Amino acid sequence: MKLLDKPWMSHREFEANKDGLNIVFGAVLGFVLAAAENLGVYDYAIVLIGSAGAVITILYISASSHRVLYSLFALAFAVALPPSVRVATGSAAPDKLMPTLLIWAVVAIILEFAPRERPPGE
Repeated sequence: MKLLDKPWMSHREFEANKDGLNIVFGAVLGFVLAAAENLGVYDYAIVLIGSAGAVITILYISASSHRVLYSLFALAFAVALPPSVRVATGSAAPDKLMPTLLIWAVVAIILEFAPRERPPGE
């Protein structure tokens, strides 16, 4: 029997993992964005809008039927956001923004594509 033939987790375990991941990284992102308190209002708004877009994209990985596409978008968003903030504002995004978003996206992708039982009725 191959390792990938058997689900690694039940649907309920998947949901618990996903919820835990999003709670933890949502909290971490809050701490990371606290480092942006010295930015001006416009610069902070750019960081906040970009971060919201990245988070929404990460959440879409498991919510959309286009999982691969949103996985690629999430990784690109995580890598491109900090340099884009510097270009748009002239200010640096918080140092830990990229690793926070990148690790969140990678773990969400691993979780989404790991073998698991399908939800009841699917």
